[in-house]
Amino acid sequence: MINIEEINNFFEKLINNTTTFLPDGIVDINIKILQSLQILSNKHPTPKKPQVLQAIEAQGKITLFNEEFIIWVAVQAESTPPCTLVFIARNSNDTIKPELGFRTQGIYNRSKTIMQLIDRFLADIQETECVLSQLESNPSEYSA
Repeated sequence: MINIEEINNFFEKLINNTTTFLPDGIVDINIKILQSLQILSNKHPTPKKPQVLQAIEAQGKITLFNEEFIIWVAVQAESTPPCTLVFIARNSNDTIKPELGFRTQGIYNRSKTIMQLIDRFLADIQETECVLSQLESNPSEYSA
């Protein structure tokens, strides 16, 4: 069962200790990243199973969640230029596991672009989880 208070508390820990939870840091979205992810070509993959997400808006952020994922979208209007921070975490066995964070600003700080990035990253996470599950179920098949 998803506990909204726990999700909000985890966000506070995440935002205050980003380097601990996301050792690779927050990805700053730019044209090279959009091109590499094929966001600009409209040929980017979509999640294997569509994500139905509930949304809650509170305390300057939008929290999207379901049984598999938690996504926080926080607008940083006081920064110059204004930016949007997005964090994606897996919700696995009642444990929140941060996967990645990204920042959009300037011309990339558009809701359409942000949603396309979220879709792409969710598809990548699902694909990675699928591969890992296959490796765990048949380890001898992949060993040398």
